[in-house]
Amino acid sequence: MKQALQRLIAVLTALVLVASIVPPSTYADRGQGMNEAKLLTPGEAVEFTTGTDKVNTYWFKMERQVSSMTHMEVTLDASKLTNISVYPSADMAAKDETFERYRSSATQEEETRTAKIELPYAWEGPYYIKVEYMPMEMMDIPFEQTEGEEPTTPDMSAFASKIKLVYNPVKLPVNYEQVGGDMCAVESVFQPAPERDTMLKLIRRVQTEVLNGSAEGRDLSALYYRTSPYVVRTITFDKTKRQAAYADLKTLRPLMTALVDQKSYTLTNADAAAINRLHALVRSSVPAALQAEVDGIAGALGMSSLAGTPLVDLFGKVGMNIQSADTPRYIVKYKSSPNTSIGKMNAMQDVSAERLAIGAPGEHFALVDVEDASPKMQATAKSTLEKDTNVEYIEPVQTYQAFASDVNVDYQWAINESSVLKPFKGAGIGLDAYEGLKLPNRTIKVAVLDTGVDYRLLDLKGKVDIRNEKNFVDPNGEGDAIDDHGHGTHVAGVISATRDNGVSMRGIVPNVSILPVKVLDAGGSGETDQIALGIKYAVDAGAKVINMSLGGGESRTMGYMLKYAYDRGVIVVAATGNDGQSRVSYPASSKYTISVGATNTFGIVSDYSNYGLNVDVVAPGSKVASLVPDGNVVYMDGTSMATPHVAAVAALLKSHHPSLTVEQMRTLLQRTADPINFSGGDAPYDPRVGDGFEFVLEMTDKLPPRYYDVTSGYGKANVFRAESMLRINPSQASAQDNAAVFRVKAKSGTVVKVYSGEKLLGKGTAKQSVAAFKVAPQKAGSVLRVVYENGKHVTGERILVASGKRPVQPTVTRPRTGATKVTGRGDAGMTVIVRNSKLQLLGKATINVDGSFTVKTRALKKGEKVSVHIEDTRKRAGKMTHVTVQ
Repeated sequence: MKQALQRLIAVLTALVLVASIVPPSTYADRGQGMNEAKLLTPGEAVEFTTGTDKVNTYWFKMERQVSSMTHMEVTLDASKLTNISVYPSADMAAKDETFERYRSSATQEEETRTAKIELPYAWEGPYYIKVEYMPMEMMDIPFEQTEGEEPTTPDMSAFASKIKLVYNPVKLPVNYEQVGGDMCAVESVFQPAPERDTMLKLIRRVQTEVLNGSAEGRDLSALYYRTSPYVVRTITFDKTKRQAAYADLKTLRPLMTALVDQKSYTLTNADAAAINRLHALVRSSVPAALQAEVDGIAGALGMSSLAGTPLVDLFGKVGMNIQSADTPRYIVKYKSSPNTSIGKMNAMQDVSAERLAIGAPGEHFALVDVEDASPKMQATAKSTLEKDTNVEYIEPVQTYQAFASDVNVDYQWAINESSVLKPFKGAGIGLDAYEGLKLPNRTIKVAVLDTGVDYRLLDLKGKVDIRNEKNFVDPNGEGDAIDDHGHGTHVAGVISATRDNGVSMRGIVPNVSILPVKVLDAGGSGETDQIALGIKYAVDAGAKVINMSLGGGESRTMGYMLKYAYDRGVIVVAATGNDGQSRVSYPASSKYTISVGATNTFGIVSDYSNYGLNVDVVAPGSKVASLVPDGNVVYMDGTSMATPHVAAVAALLKSHHPSLTVEQMRTLLQRTADPINFSGGDAPYDPRVGDGFEFVLEMTDKLPPRYYDVTSGYGKANVFRAESMLRINPSQASAQDNAAVFRVKAKSGTVVKVYSGEKLLGKGTAKQSVAAFKVAPQKAGSVLRVVYENGKHVTGERILVASGKRPVQPTVTRPRTGATKVTGRGDAGMTVIVRNSKLQLLGKATINVDGSFTVKTRALKKGEKVSVHIEDTRKRAGKMTHVTVQ
């Protein structure tokens, strides 16, 4: 709890000291003692008593251990408040730079608290440890002196800290993490909850987006990590100071918002007063050694004259620049010679423009650089270019990196069959095979209606439509859509994380624009109007697919907006729910959405996944690895995690086939789903539904096909099979119980195979877009599995054997005198029988798969009457056709 609070106060301190260059401290060890760092031996504790100087610093180091262990677990016990920092390298140690999770403190003054840091073997080593102790106060101790004797030296040992330091190599597995679980400390200090959550999000942005972006900010971070444990202790045990600090943070909210949004802002009198009060809080909380540093920074900032200072000038005083949100360099393509335009650009202060020797002869490009210009001049230059009628287009200069593998893709079993989780073969969504088709990447917009999306993460950079983000948790729909929970970022990562950039994981859709629409708050809850507004906004903002990993009770208001999306061809994909019940949650149960249940690495439906007649398809939902706002890749379970897999599949399909309607998409996913009907074992049971289906069937007029499964719907979504289905385009597949033939229309050259279970009944090749071949007649209602293969495209579907009608009357070609055969057309696969006028048998044959027949007979006589009829495999005869020999 205190550790989370410590992080908050660390940023609070940073705000007080904002934009400062931290001068070399008189007391702080900036790495000077590293050369004498003591080498620690695994498992052997080092125990000592600190000195009582203003700052007491002790250095240790650990060597890299070549073993099966993954981390070094460093443990510090201390009798008084003592700080510890662990550094991945000597260079970082010398700069006092490390990650937040590798700094901590230990004390036994108020409570027993051990500092424990787990540093991975992710760097070459050696790894450094700094233990730092600063006495909180030094009381005047009277010298004891007897008359006539020298005064005795006072005992200072009471002010020292007793230290025990040890490290052990450990092997840590990849585990689930509770997203948003560090909110408890803030919840206990700052109220009410909505303001707390918004404030915490804003303060974290100040830290990550402003302070961590420069050397000066990183120097400042080194100081506030040293001060924060003392500030934490002060406000934890002083309610008045805690409330005052919260009030001051509320006052500074507009300032911090302008800071992270890179907008102009001038400090007000209230801002100045709040900053001075927070400065006083920090100063009064820290030891004397840190007071000197805090005072030095306050002097540099001019704390007495902050009011009326523009934020950009405040940063400028100490050598820090607030970057413009606009890209400072542009490539401009002109329609004709750009001499006049380039001249205008170069006439502007600190703006330069020069021709680029690219493009075909007669094409004109230029590079316009506004990096050194003032924000006002940058805006003027860009506006001038946009108004120039000779400009064909403007695009920002981008940075490109060499491709690398994503370090956590081995945990993404849903898209990687070689995952370390060893999933059952075919348990994923068929992405490997789909990518083997090497289709061009086409851009599509997917809206994520959730807790928001933390688009600051590197793996989501350039993948999120920040310009159109929307926050409906705010009563007026204002503010950004940054994720303050973690759920929405996890969902967005599954769909869109950048692939092959050497960072964390990979998403499913390469060219996707995620539209973040925040409809759920920091607790993961949202109200009807918020969600309904979010649906309409996403549709109007151009989303082609909407992901809704949320659910609850049925709502007419929400249903109205779902129909709004449906009527405009927007695919809405929703989660069935995680109650393990035979009732699909809403909006997944709506006829306007595509509903998704969850599967696990065994390729079967997860126990928690809701089931019933409203399930369309299922997808991987257990142990799904994806991003959370702190940058980690963690596992989550739920139909919420299955839904973005199907949303991503729909996005890929829609990007190549934009005319697909909602119903066409639903039918395609259902038709091509991998069958995962699981019989036996402990199937889901609900006392209302007997074997899990009767109750549901009684409540509906429309019966599902026999291969529909109560738990998995039509099966598991498979993007490769769906795309292949669209390319092969099979239709009108049919088999009857009274005919020994199978027929289907399909792309010419397609090999068609028909199975009953695993038994091959027959196969053939489509010619002139039709495949027809013999199969053994099957019982009406039987489920046949049909496989289509055409080059690199492979797909399939399930069909039901129809109950065949009585044979039709055959069409017969009138035979000529002396003919020894009778020809014509009839029902393929049935038997055609030829008789004379006395109904004596002249011959019979099986009708060809194309419907033609030839029956050998004796030589026919002129004027002789011949009767022809068809008999099916069940010995039912059709109406006769009578012809007279010519």
